[in-house]
Amino acid sequence: MKKLPGIYHKDINRNISNNQDVCYAKEEIRSINNNINTNIEEILDNLFKEDGYIFNKPLIITTKDKSYDTAIVKKTNNKIFTLTDDIIDISDIISIERTK
Repeated sequence: MKKLPGIYHKDINRNISNNQDVCYAKEEIRSINNNINTNIEEILDNLFKEDGYIFNKPLIITTKDKSYDTAIVKKTNNKIFTLTDDIIDISDIISIERTK
């Protein structure tokens, strides 16, 4: 066979340290409680205003009757819809805890 010409490559004359700097982060659970100054409506509005999709934000929603480990899909005037097909009244929510 006939020898083919080589592929062009630039000479590397600097130190490359790809993937040498490592950062470990502890998994954080942030709690958003229903304090006197904040209410659930403001918390939900802030969650929707954050970057990214709302259904990619895992939450623990605590109501008067039950605790839900899910994510929000949609919000109407007085209800929220979750990924686990639950419909929760906003007036029943006691606290919202964000995981991850």
